[in-house]
Amino acid sequence: MDNDLIQSIQSVIDFDISKFDDAFFIKAVENRIAIVKVNGISEYIQHLSNNIDEANKLLQSLYITHTEFFRNPLTFAHLEEWILPLLMNRKSDKGELRIWSAGCSTGQEAYSIAMLIENLNSREQKKVRYRIIATDVSESALIKAKTGEYNEKDIQKIRVKDLNEFFVKFGETYKVSPQLKQHVSFSTYDLLDNLSSSPQESIFGNFDLIICSNVLFYYKLRYQRFIIKKLVGVMDEKGYLITGEAEKYNVEKSRYLNMVSTSSTIFQSKKEMRYET
Repeated sequence: MDNDLIQSIQSVIDFDISKFDDAFFIKAVENRIAIVKVNGISEYIQHLSNNIDEANKLLQSLYITHTEFFRNPLTFAHLEEWILPLLMNRKSDKGELRIWSAGCSTGQEAYSIAMLIENLNSREQKKVRYRIIATDVSESALIKAKTGEYNEKDIQKIRVKDLNEFFVKFGETYKVSPQLKQHVSFSTYDLLDNLSSSPQESIFGNFDLIICSNVLFYYKLRYQRFIIKKLVGVMDEKGYLITGEAEKYNVEKSRYLNMVSTSSTIFQSKKEMRYET
């Protein structure tokens, strides 16, 4: 990575660029160079030094906000068929299923999980209380997530039954129902924050399930390891972590996690970590 570029950006905005994966960062810079139509990195550095608006646009481009409802069909099939039923059956009558959607972007992931739980609750005599804490670093993404409004293209992977039950249609827009919204809270949180172990509203962590999908690979390996250790530290002793396919290789090498299935990106915490000093 170009050190002059890093220093130039950090002189304009107080932000550590060096934590991002080199290839990902350079691609983001090349995209901005094409957009502002300057000739190469040297000219872009000069442009950036005199333009705080461009520095902020580059920074925003580093936080990818693409997501979908039921993005990975196999993962969500595993969740619906055995992980969520297993976790729900473990809960006492007064217990609460606690889930963290880390890097939730515009909210589709969190609402997808809520739909699965609502459907499972409707089939069982025993209803399980649940709470989904969804976080991201992008304020603009969180605004859309909280609003819960999506277009025709966004809802293509949602089953017709779920669409009718959990959304209200307004013209070309589909709005998430209060039934789902009451179980999901959205807030800003930086996974690299070294002063906290989990979002403030989670109080004490103890999550039964954490989904951190397609987030880790944007960072250098040592930062990935930091995030993984943080997530495992706030998981229930028998909790699960779900990552993206592109992150599977690095996560499966973690000494804190066991892979549940070689065909999945689902991991379970190792009890040994609880006794580490």
